[in-house]
Formats: sequence, structure tokens, C-alpha cells
Amino acid sequence: MNQVKNLLGKGVLVYLRVLRIYFYDLSRFYRHSNVKQLFVSEDAFKGRITILYHVIEKGLTMPETRLGFGIPVVNDLMDLLIVYSKEGKDVNILEFKHSAAVLEEYFSFHQERGFDLPKDLIDKYLDYRKVVKSEIPARQLKFTRDQYFKSKNEPFEQFALSRYSCRNYSQEEIPNDILEKCVKLAMKSPTSCNRQLNRIYVVKNKETRDEVLKLQYGNRGFGHLASTLFILTANISYFQGVNDRNESYINTGMFAMSLLNALHHYEIGACPLNWSVDHKRDQALRELLGIPDNERIGLVISCGFLPDHFEIASSPRLEVNNIAKFFN
Repeated sequence: MNQVKNLLGKGVLVYLRVLRIYFYDLSRFYRHSNVKQLFVSEDAFKGRITILYHVIEKGLTMPETRLGFGIPVVNDLMDLLIVYSKEGKDVNILEFKHSAAVLEEYFSFHQERGFDLPKDLIDKYLDYRKVVKSEIPARQLKFTRDQYFKSKNEPFEQFALSRYSCRNYSQEEIPNDILEKCVKLAMKSPTSCNRQLNRIYVVKNKETRDEVLKLQYGNRGFGHLASTLFILTANISYFQGVNDRNESYINTGMFAMSLLNALHHYEIGACPLNWSVDHKRDQALRELLGIPDNERIGLVISCGFLPDHFEIASSPRLEVNNIAKFFN
């Protein structure tokens, strides 16, 4: 082994170890994710169905919902539910039932407002209902600002259940001292070996916010209303071995949830925005904000004070017994 080390050098051997362990992750992701869009498992259907229905329910809660929005997504969701149903899969799962209910809400929403959707979409909807059992329309959640924050100082169970992602903000600027208090609370989140590797970029300048939002997928229709954006990163120079490869994401996730709770406590609405982008967008954000190469970008959070009245996507959660396995 020493001869191999001498021949290749320590740097090459470490690189090979890193490559091998990343290939371990890569091969599992390729085998079991639905990246090939083949829908070979029920879970693959669940993931895609959830993405599609969530796009629609978000659209229904936009500050100014555009009538006739999301027709390609509605088409795709109907197609997927028909295929899922015809393959004899479980139509009693939450994802399927809520998707059907959201579709019913979509068509009812437009009918109630006297908006004529395209005839081919209506015809397809009528055919879809012959296959998929009609569901009672879903209803997105309506709040006043006071209702939404009424549990901000209650015991943790009430507090945690009262927080939702908000996509409607007022134009009032958030003072820096409140933002600093929120970041200080987030810093109490657990961190790997107390290495405190998280970094946060607070963007309030409108022109810079707009540039960040152009690079992030998924803020259309509401991102421009946010008065502040947080970009969360983690300094990977703190890590000492290949087994630390995913610690940045773990630490950033914990930090983000602590920050979201802090924002809720200080009566600020917020919505986490994924950073699932290609290398070109990642590099563009680095250049825009001066993020060094040794920091890994985790996610973006939009936030702002809330208006007097707003709506929130219902986004129902699974039951505990759907996700938890106990070893007593």
C-alpha cells in the first residue's frame, strides 16, 4: 500500500476515495429516483403527482391569480392520474386523492369566475372524470394576518402547527435589527461538531433581489413581492473527510428550519425556495453575491411582512404511520 501511495501520491488516493463514495450515492440515485421519468414504482408516481398538484394549488393562492394559469400542468396531472388509476394502483393514498381534489378546485375556481377555459381542456376533463372518481374540491387556506400569527407565543406544538409557507407579502420593509434577531436564533440550530459552518446572505436591494429570483426556479407570481431574500450556504472547508460529503446540506437544512421558525415568531411570512439548479445558475449566483467557491449554496428563503388578508396552499401532510417505523 505504501508503494501505491508513493507512486500515486496522497492527493490522487484521496481523490479516488472521494470519487468512489460519490459514485455510491450517484448509483443509488440513478437506480431509485424517477430521473428517467419511467414511473416504475408507486413512489415515483407520488413524487410527480405531488409536484404537479402543488404547482396548481400555489397558483390558486397567488396574490393575483391569473385566470387560465397552468394549463400544461393541469393536462399533465390529468394524464398521470389516469395512467395511475388504470394501472390499478392505490387510489386511496393522500397524494392521489388530494390531486383529484385540487383539479376539481381548479375547474370550479374558473367556473365560479365565469372564465371559459379552452374547449379541448374541458373535453379532456370530462373524459378524465370517467376514469378518475370525482372528489370534493380542495379549498386553499384563507387567513388574516392576526389569525396566522395568533400562536406565535404558544407552546411549541401549537406554534409549529401554525406555520405555513407564505407567498404573499406587503411592501413594508423589514428592519435590519429584526432580521438580525432571526439570524441569531437560527444560529442556535445544531451544527456538526459545533463547527458553525453556515453562512447567510441577506438581500434587500431590489435590483439584486430581482437578479437572484431570475436564477431560482419556482418563485413566479410572488417572488417579486418579497422584501428580503436569504441565501443560505455552508463552508465546506470545515469538513475533514469524505464521509462528511453531505453534512453541508444537513446543517443548512437545520439552520433553515430554525430561521423559518424565528421569522414566524417575529411575525414575518416566509417561503423556502429550492436551489435545484444547474452549474451555470449556481456560478451566476456566486458571481452576483460574491459567494466564495468553498461555500455550497443550499437554498433561498423569501420573506416579508404579510398583508391583512392572504391565502396559503393547503398542502396536506401524511399521517405519522405513513413515514415512521418504530423499533421497540
